[in-house]
Amino acid sequence: MVDKGDVAGKWLFVDDDAASAASYRDKFAEASDPLEIVVARPSTGRELLLTGARPKGVLMDVELSGEAGEHGTGLGLAQDIRALQKSGGIPEYPIIRFANAQPIQRNVSGDPASDDLFDDKISKADVGKHRDEFARRIVGARTVYDGLLAFDKGKLDFKQLFNVNDEGIEEWLHPGLLARLEDGHSHSTHVAAGAFIRSFLGPPGLLVSHHLLLTRLGIDPDSAKKHWDTVAAFAAGFTYAGLGHGFSPRWWARGLELAWMSLKSAEGPLASTPVGERAAVLSKELGVELAALKMPPMSPGDRPWRWCQLSNEQNPPEWLPVDPKYGVRITPRADLAPWVDPLYASIGMALRNKHDRRLNWRDLDRLAAELR
Repeated sequence: MVDKGDVAGKWLFVDDDAASAASYRDKFAEASDPLEIVVARPSTGRELLLTGARPKGVLMDVELSGEAGEHGTGLGLAQDIRALQKSGGIPEYPIIRFANAQPIQRNVSGDPASDDLFDDKISKADVGKHRDEFARRIVGARTVYDGLLAFDKGKLDFKQLFNVNDEGIEEWLHPGLLARLEDGHSHSTHVAAGAFIRSFLGPPGLLVSHHLLLTRLGIDPDSAKKHWDTVAAFAAGFTYAGLGHGFSPRWWARGLELAWMSLKSAEGPLASTPVGERAAVLSKELGVELAALKMPPMSPGDRPWRWCQLSNEQNPPEWLPVDPKYGVRITPRADLAPWVDPLYASIGMALRNKHDRRLNWRDLDRLAAELR
C-alpha cells in the first residue's frame, strides 16, 4: 500500500493499469535524467493527493475506470487537485497528462476545456522514441514551479525569471505575458506556471524550437546537423537561458531577427528573404557551406516562416515548413494568446484535409485557384 511517505519528493503516476504503469516507471528510471516514480491506483492516488501528499508532481492518465468501482477520470481528479491548490489546502505541484491517443480522442479531442488543468501533455505511445526528451520536459515543469515558488506571491522579478536585462524585456518579451504571469502568480502558483509553460515555453511565438530555428534560418536539417557547432555559436546570443530552459532547447524569436540584421551580407528582414539567400548569407558570414532548406511540393513558396499545424498533428508529427503567403490560416479551438504565433497549414495538407472545420475556407479557395 502506497502512503504519503512513499510519495514525498517523487513523481506520482496515477493509472488504472498497474502492469503498464510499472513498465513506464522503469523506462523513466533509465532516462538520461532519471525520474523516481511511484505508481498508485486511482483510489489510492485520489486519497493521497487530496489529503496533502507532497509529490514532485503527478503524471495523470485520462481514463481511470479500469479499477473496480472507479467511475471518475483523470480530468476530474486534476480539477479537484487544482481547486485545493487554489485554496491553499494542498501543496502546489505540476500535473502532466500522460495517456494514449485513443482515450484522449474519446474523452478530450475537440474539447479544449481540460487544457488549463495540465501543465504539459505527453503520449504514452511515444515514450520508446522520446523517453529522454519527455523526462527533461517533466523535470522542466517542476523547475518552473520551483522558480515561481521562490518569489513572494504576486512579486516576480522578470529579469531573474527570464535571465535577460531591461533591454531584453523590452525587445524580446510581450507586456501581455508579463501581466498574465504577475496576475496568475498573485492568485496561485499553478496558474502562473500553466501560463508560463503552455503559452511561453511550449508554443512558437516569443521563443522558437530547434525545428523552427532551422526553418527560419532556411537551412537544410542535415546540413545544420553537420555544422551545428557553428550554427549554435551564431545563435548563442539569443539562446533562451531563463526559467525552465531545460524543458527543451529554445531561442528568442526577436533575437533571431536582430542577429540576422546584424550580418553585413543581410540586405533585408529575415522573413522577407528567400530561403536560398538566407543559406547563402549564413554560409558567407559563418564560414561554412550550409545547404538551403528545400520546400516540399505540398508547401510551395520560398520564404518559410512557420510550420504546418496539420502535419505537426500527425502521428508521428512531421515538420513541414510553410511560407505564410501560401499558407491556410487555422482557427484554433481555444483562443491563442497574442504573443503566440498564429496557426497555418500548407495548402497541400489543407486540400487533403479540406473538411477540417478549422481551416479558413477563403484562404483555401484563393490558393487552390492560384495554384491550378
